[in-house]
Order: sequence, then C-alpha cells, then structure tokens
Amino acid sequence: MDRQRGHLAKNPHELVDKLTWIKIVGIGNAGVGKTCLIKHFCESKFSGGYQPTVGVDYGFKIQNVKGCELRVHLWDLSGSPEYIDVRNELYGQTDAIFLVFDVTNQASFESLDTWLKEVTKYSSGVHEIVLVANKVDTKAGKKVISTQDAKKWAQSHKMNIYEASAATGDGVLKLFDEMLNNIINKRRQAGILTSWPGDHAQL
Repeated sequence: MDRQRGHLAKNPHELVDKLTWIKIVGIGNAGVGKTCLIKHFCESKFSGGYQPTVGVDYGFKIQNVKGCELRVHLWDLSGSPEYIDVRNELYGQTDAIFLVFDVTNQASFESLDTWLKEVTKYSSGVHEIVLVANKVDTKAGKKVISTQDAKKWAQSHKMNIYEASAATGDGVLKLFDEMLNNIINKRRQAGILTSWPGDHAQL
C-alpha cells in the first residue's frame, strides 16, 4: 500500500464509531433456556446438557439487517437470586430485553411479574421488552402454560410475545430479527441514526 510506515489510511477510532453496536439482554428464571436461545442464534446449534449460568454469559454475532452489519452483543443474565447485584450492573445502556419462561414450568411463568419489576427499577431507557415462551417443542402432556395464558399476560403488559424452541430452532431467528429491526427503527425515529447504509436495499 502507498502510505508511510506506521500510518493508517483511516483513523481506527472513526471506523469504530461508525459501526452500529446493539446490546440485548436475556432474563428469566434459571433453566428456562436463555443460554440456549442465544447460542442457537449465534452458532445455530443446541447443547442439551444443562449448566446453570454463573453470574453472566455472553454471546456476539454480526447480523445483517436491511443491508447493514450490526454488531450484536447478547448478555445472558443468571436467573439465580444471589446474582441480582450482577444483573443490576448490566442493565444499563440496553437496547432490548427478552424475558423468557419455560412452558413446562409454572414457577417460571409466575415469576414474570417479579422480573418485570426488576427491569423497571434498574434498566431506565430500555426501548423494548419482549416475552419469549420457550420449549414449545415439548409434548403437549408436559406443557403447563397455554398459549392463551401467555398471550394474555403479554397483552396486559403491552409486550410482543414469541414462541420458540432453542432445541429445534423454531422461532429463534424471528425473535432476534424482529428485535433488531425494531431497535433500528426506533433509533431512526429518535434521530440517532440519520443515515442507514441499507436504505437503498430492497426490503
């Protein structure tokens, strides 16, 4: 390249500033499948062995939305009560939260209000919270939370609801794609994104 040694063609700080960074947080009781949902989105695979998240887990993916590459950071917050201080430190500057319950676990559904109170208290400025009914691939006999009850709860809290299976991948891509599109649309409406590289792309 025709440049002086030790000199970059462009300032790396300027290049980083032009990237679009997204922060998404997953919450819900331990064992509901937050880690598996993130892993399936980032790596398109499922791990059947359950290992509870210790404090926090993390995923990263570059995802193309409307012709532009987003740098998506996904934070999986432990559902164990002893990690509440860790969770509260990580709610800041979050673009979206997905609140997960397990359709085979009554307690995880009954805990949704508690999780929502925690989010409301510690995550000021969050643009979007969605509800995720996970493990919908489970046989009907083991399912204890009906789709109707889940939708009723979501509607009462003005949330979108997604049915998903981290095991099969059903609904996972739709969940994250729609969250990312909604984040970008709200940023544009707020004037945070005035020019979008994908504007010329066919939607």
